[in-house]
Amino acid sequence: MKVGIVGDATRGVAWEHHLRPHNIVREVTLCPSIFDLDSVDACIILDETEQNLDILLEGVRKGFNCFFVAKQPTDIKKLEKIHRSARESNSQIQFAQWPSLAPATRWMMDKISKPSFIHIEREIVRNQMIQVANEFRSHWIDELGLCMKWADSGIHHIEAKQISITSDSPTIAHLFLRFDNGTTATINLYAAAGENRHKRIVSSKNEIMECDVPEQTVKYGRNSNANRIYFEKETFDATKAAEKAALIFLKSIQLNRETGYTSYDALQLAIQVERVESRLNQFS
Repeated sequence: MKVGIVGDATRGVAWEHHLRPHNIVREVTLCPSIFDLDSVDACIILDETEQNLDILLEGVRKGFNCFFVAKQPTDIKKLEKIHRSARESNSQIQFAQWPSLAPATRWMMDKISKPSFIHIEREIVRNQMIQVANEFRSHWIDELGLCMKWADSGIHHIEAKQISITSDSPTIAHLFLRFDNGTTATINLYAAAGENRHKRIVSSKNEIMECDVPEQTVKYGRNSNANRIYFEKETFDATKAAEKAALIFLKSIQLNRETGYTSYDALQLAIQVERVESRLNQFS
């Protein structure tokens, strides 16, 4: 499989390293522009500029299978064009929605494929954030995307509230989601913490999991024969996230199946982000 990497050269070299362990990759081409690529089986786009969705659209129109490695986009009109073009060209697209692609999360999704309850707590040290408002927004969007992917259902009801202690940036956000299939999810974000913490709790009727996200450790509990909760612990290597995500993408192309986070997933997330922000503006 021939893979093209488009974007910053330093990041491109790092991603070439992530591709090396995969035997299905026989050639890697690094180039600064999508227009420099001729024929490739897969294309990794590394671009954080405002024009990155236009670059992705151009790649899809050229018939490339694309892995879009950038902050989660929320431009509905552009995502609609990309999704439509991908279907017309039969191109596979994967977005770097890291909460859904992380090794620990993939394992958890295999264990509990149909959760009844999702609860996410994230506490952030404020002075470690550079652009507080933008980073704060990106954090809850990432968690919303994970909840939607995991619940795999339409959202029936949303409640959202945000508090800003200072006038220029938010401090607290709370989201409550009820999905059409009965799953509920809560997302709590606090950006004035003394130390960074990030935890996800997911449960079905018979199982429960708690994930320490920075450590990528999962405590998995299920009902034992003695009617007690039996726990086991799994630990995952966070440094392998990009390598594993690349493999998910390449396997999707090879087997002609959905990627880890598709253009449809990204479009639906953008639609719900608009809905959440409408709530935030109404009640915050």
